[in-house]
Amino acid sequence: MDSMREEALAALGAKGEVERRLAQVGPCPPSRHAAFAALMAILVASPAAAPAIRWGLLALGLVGVVLIIRWDKRRLGMFINGYRRGKTLLVTVPVLLLIEALYAASFDIGVIHGRPHVSLVLAAGAFGLAYAGSTVWQRVFLRELGA
Repeated sequence: MDSMREEALAALGAKGEVERRLAQVGPCPPSRHAAFAALMAILVASPAAAPAIRWGLLALGLVGVVLIIRWDKRRLGMFINGYRRGKTLLVTVPVLLLIEALYAASFDIGVIHGRPHVSLVLAAGAFGLAYAGSTVWQRVFLRELGA
């Protein structure tokens, strides 16, 4: 029984060490936050474009997600999903709900009401919101790691 306890304590210690190392290399450069924010801005701006271009922008956004995942894997050796359990989810959900609301407004105003220039203004807001959300998410994540 004592060896099981020791193994469990060793495993917890190893987990803590990995988390400490991840916290040291985990902080993203501002360009990584900007890349995520640009993807969200492209989504919100897409209704300003003609339908064929709009689909191209949405495809570009999907390619961008893949590139960000690859970027993170090269930098950290893994990709940490924003939908993970914990306090970071309390950042992820509101940010994405607000981005989706901006997209819905952009589509309604830009496509339905024929005022595509408003989509560009909303996209600028989405960029700021996503950038701020990404930095807050990182801060919460690093705090969870004990950094």
